Amino acid sequence: MKLNRLLFTTAVLSVAAVQSQTAPKKNQLEFSVGNNFGYLKNLEFAPVSMYEYEGLVYKLNYTHTSKNENLFEVKLDYLKSELKTNVSSNLNNDYSKFGIGFSYLKKNYNQDRLTVNLGLQSQTNISIYNNENVTFNNGDYYTVHQEFGVAGKLSYQLNDKQYLSSKFVVPVALFRATNAAGKFYTLNKFQSVFWDLEYGYKLSNHFDVKAIYNFNYSRLQVPSAYRELQHQLNLGINYKF
Repeated sequence: MKLNRLLFTTAVLSVAAVQSQTAPKKNQLEFSVGNNFGYLKNLEFAPVSMYEYEGLVYKLNYTHTSKNENLFEVKLDYLKSELKTNVSSNLNNDYSKFGIGFSYLKKNYNQDRLTVNLGLQSQTNISIYNNENVTFNNGDYYTVHQEFGVAGKLSYQLNDKQYLSSKFVVPVALFRATNAAGKFYTLNKFQSVFWDLEYGYKLSNHFDVKAIYNFNYSRLQVPSAYRELQHQLNLGINYKF
């Protein structure tokens, strides 16, 4: 009797361990590092037609998948670089940018290997400009952009080990605050688009490696014109639990 109980308990624990290893993981934590190539125009800050900048960008992302395969995402990123112009070296600036985004994407389509999620996203970007030769209102110049938009995500499973994912975000409203003022804008004055494409390779049930391309463009049609274009190439590791 004791032997039978021991064998039964061992079998149950073995099945539970196998199920735990093969069951889809509901949470993902991803860290990536990449290179950012950017162009920036901000006539409120400096009378320069366009700055160029390049630097490392660091990203930390968290994704939770519900039992209905809806997605809740939190994304953090940090960039530090130097804005450069050929007009005058005195107009070059140190540039830092912090971003945090939240999105909720509901599963709308799932067939074979393709899954489509649609929903909403909120994105906050804080940019700080610092120039030892120039002060703006006796201090550093900053901008805070709070964007609200619609988002869609497509995921395609190539095989058991490889997958592709693409996310597209179109902000429809912006609240912008600077040293000078704060104002709310809609699509008639503010246009922006965000797109990323990622390739993932499964190393184990808990780890993936990823290669990601990000594209971001924002335009604000105000008397003090603002434009920003970014390309990013990132490599990251994803932990699933």
